This record gives sequence, C-alpha cells and structure tokens, in this order.
Amino acid sequence: MKRLIPVLTVLLVLASVTTAMARNTGYGRDRHGRDYRPAETYHDSYVTLKLGVFMPDDDTDFLDTGISIGGALGHNLNRNFALEVGLDYTVADLDETYDYYDEAVDEYDESYVSTLGIPVTARFIVPLSDRAELFAGAGVGVYFTEVEIESRYYDGYPYSDNNRDTRLGFHALVGADVELMNNAAVTMELKYTELDRDSDDDSGGDFEFGGTTASLGIKLRF
Repeated sequence: MKRLIPVLTVLLVLASVTTAMARNTGYGRDRHGRDYRPAETYHDSYVTLKLGVFMPDDDTDFLDTGISIGGALGHNLNRNFALEVGLDYTVADLDETYDYYDEAVDEYDESYVSTLGIPVTARFIVPLSDRAELFAGAGVGVYFTEVEIESRYYDGYPYSDNNRDTRLGFHALVGADVELMNNAAVTMELKYTELDRDSDDDSGGDFEFGGTTASLGIKLRF
C-alpha cells in the first residue's frame, strides 16, 4: 500500500499535464513543414507519458526486476534537437535471498527500493520519414531514493526500517517515435541510469541503484 501512494501521485501529475496539453493541440503545420494551418500553430513542444520495466544492473543482485512510470515535458529547438525535463518513478522489490542486515532473516514481508527522479535531457533526433524518427540523448538529474524494509529476524520479532537519500544521476537513452496522427505519436525508449553514491554515507549499505528501463508510451505535440 505504501508504494501505491507515490505511483498514484506521479500518475495524477502526468495525467493532468497530458490532459491540459491535449486540449491545446490542434491541426496546424506539422514538424516536417507541411502547411495545414498558419505557421504559428506549428507543434514544437510535447509531453510524454510512459510505462516500462526497470532492470537493475547485473551487479545489483539484491533487486528484482521492477516497474517504471514516467513522463516528460519537452521543446524542439529545431528538427534535430530538443530539451526536456522529466518525472520518473521506479520501484523494485528486494530479492528474498538478500541479507540486508548481515544477520539471519527468515523472510521479507514487504521490502523494496524506490526512486523518484527529475531528469533533464538533451535529445538528438534523426527523422526517418514523415511519420517515424529515431532519437538518442543524455542528461543529468536529481533522484530521491528510499529503501523500505519490513522483515523478521531469526528470532521471529518483526522489524521495519526506512532509509532515504538524495543522489545525482546520469543517464543515456535511445528510442523511436512513430506518428499516429499530426499531433500524437507512440514512443519507445531504452534508458540507462547511473546514480552517484556518496562514499562517506554508509546509511543505506553498499547499494547501487542504477539500471536500464525499457518503456512504451504516448507523445502529444502542442
């Protein structure tokens, strides 16, 4: 139940932004220069909403595969370059065999790691046709991580712990957009994120939260 609150919050924020942008979309000149309406209606900004699978790094053996929910608000400076700011939420369960406390643990009742990120990305775009384009990008962001532990020690006593941290992150991504109509497209993205860890901070154990996210979503231009 605890993890549903941030998920629903992110969905509400992204849905509100997407709905507002959708109301402002119209059929004007498309991004390829075709004049349906006056030039001032050209759709050079966009909003995306994505759902995906989070796959931790190979050396992060304490995490299972998780889920990711995200979105972004962006602006095309020209046909081949865009800047955007995003909101990403990922959550993954701790592996049942992982020994967080260096002591015998019978089981984890509900233990997971979540990350709320605010990334800023520069995108380089390569149009393939009037309706499809490839993109690649990179950027930095601020990430708020949380480790939630609810488990039982070997003697049967219940125990819970919560650790929060703020980290700087770096990411790189590739993907493709396929246009459905003049102002809407399906977007597919593969993104790798690496989170910096303060070497002087041992409060969260030797945790590394980096990983790859494969997502599918929708992009609305306005």
